[in-house]
Amino acid sequence: MRLLFAATLVTLALTPAATATAAQWSADAGSNTAVVTRSGDQALPKSAATSDGGRWVAWFDNASGNYDVYAQRYDSQGNELLAPGGLLVSANAQSSSLVNWDLIADSGDNAVIVFTDTRTGGDLDVYAYRMSSNGTFLWGPNGVALSSNADFEADPMVAEANNGDFVVVWSFLGGVSTVRMQRLTAAGTPTLALGGQNIVVEAGASPGFPRVIPSSGNDVIVSWVRDINFFTSIKHLRAQAFDAAGAPTWALPVEVHNAYNLSFAYSPQLASDGAGGAILCWHASNPGRGGLFEAFVQHLSPAGSELLPSGGTMLSSAVGMNHLDPQAAFNPSTGDIIAFWSEKDGGQSQSGWFAQSVSSAGTLNWGANGKQILPVDSATKYLSYVEALGDGAVGVLGWAPSGGFGADEIIATRLDAAGTEVWGGPIALKTTPSNQSTRLALSVGGDDVAVVFWEDARNGNDDIYAQNIHADGSLGTDYLQLDTAAVSLFFGGTATLFFDAGSAHAGETYVVLGSNTGTVPGINGRGLHLDLNAGPYFQLTLNNPTYPLFTGFRGVLDSQGRASASVEFPAGSNPALIGSVLGHAVAVLDAGGLGVLASETESFTLLP
Repeated sequence: MRLLFAATLVTLALTPAATATAAQWSADAGSNTAVVTRSGDQALPKSAATSDGGRWVAWFDNASGNYDVYAQRYDSQGNELLAPGGLLVSANAQSSSLVNWDLIADSGDNAVIVFTDTRTGGDLDVYAYRMSSNGTFLWGPNGVALSSNADFEADPMVAEANNGDFVVVWSFLGGVSTVRMQRLTAAGTPTLALGGQNIVVEAGASPGFPRVIPSSGNDVIVSWVRDINFFTSIKHLRAQAFDAAGAPTWALPVEVHNAYNLSFAYSPQLASDGAGGAILCWHASNPGRGGLFEAFVQHLSPAGSELLPSGGTMLSSAVGMNHLDPQAAFNPSTGDIIAFWSEKDGGQSQSGWFAQSVSSAGTLNWGANGKQILPVDSATKYLSYVEALGDGAVGVLGWAPSGGFGADEIIATRLDAAGTEVWGGPIALKTTPSNQSTRLALSVGGDDVAVVFWEDARNGNDDIYAQNIHADGSLGTDYLQLDTAAVSLFFGGTATLFFDAGSAHAGETYVVLGSNTGTVPGINGRGLHLDLNAGPYFQLTLNNPTYPLFTGFRGVLDSQGRASASVEFPAGSNPALIGSVLGHAVAVLDAGGLGVLASETESFTLLP
């Protein structure tokens, strides 16, 4: 069977452009995507990836004069799914001195948010909310009160256990300071002691900065700093697993690090390895090096065994340098831990950006001093953020290249397992200088797209902006993907297109169109511009989308705004087509047949 192209040319009927729902992820690092821009400060954004490639983001919002809590849901292309400016979660009274809080996307892609406020008095109490993807308040309009007392409570963190329960931990600073836990069913019903169950109590100590992740069974793993009460307190790092009743499951807490003191008011990192174990990352002051800081990682099994050397694996041994604020991610495909940190001189006046990979045996894969991403110089480098990507990781950094105040920018780099910078070096995510662009929230979705949210004062007050970055280092929308660069006509083969317009376009009609005559100048029609030229193949796809070699060239987008299509070339197809380059693009049409969205063009070559 041979493929024959019709010879007649056609053009799309020209019609006025329709008003479209534009995808929001910006392709311009100078403008980015504005999440919320209004009076007052919008602060401390948190974000989480959903299973469909979308994102939840939430923040504190002072536009009303009170720090209200708002949330927004984005689909995979950056379309807002809730009201512009976000969903008001809580307008309850709030302290102007904000403490840490948490947001996760649960297994049903709902948002679970935990924070403190002063709705029942001047002290901070802990509350939890759960919202569905359409903004329904699943635990009521005022959430669930986890504590209500006259004592100071701070830093609530949340994790979803394997049975669908939600476990919240926080610092309780009362007559006896403790770490407390509450466990909520999927319906929001507390199952532990009213006001929270004490899980960490030590005479003479004030444990703090708890973090929590799911573990094996229905357990969770909690980490904390032993005593945060004074600057001189013994600030060691500990961890323990707890069952559904809030009882410890390891014989004793793991002394993750007790060789040196951790920093005052410092919260170490706790992350899941995806298999019930825990990754911990921290820095501590080494008196043997004149108080310079060392950076460490540790890997705990679900049973509490230290999988790396006791005390943790040190990320760098560079002489005379501080290794500060490390953040790490576990890559399940390699078993490696990849960490980024700020490398600073002894006086902390100059800084650089470094990374290290630690194998499952504790080997430093990238040398004793790690890999330099940015040199130690006068350019200010702030905190690193890292997530696993491919066989390596993506790291994001807020920095001020000029070193000056109000000159903050954001960059990202992707490293593979060997430490090679996949994008050839750091890529700019934000180039509009401002202050407050260092409070970041990073997540990587199942589609390997990273999205960063941050505070940004480019408009005078702090607003929230966002930027996505694809696995290839590109920014902005990427609706269409192709699974091959070439197809053999002699052996035959199939080229498959995957289209993702985002859930805002669910249920709309799409058409796949092609061209064998290039992409420039392209075609304007039905309110769209397509990077396809008119020619025989364009006519075929336009007029005969059910041609026997085509599958899925016209249809309706699914509930996530996605579709796939393919072109199949049987073995022995027309050799006269050898060398042809076939480009394809997808157009989405509204009920009246006007275009609302056009994809980029993806092309493949026909080979012998």
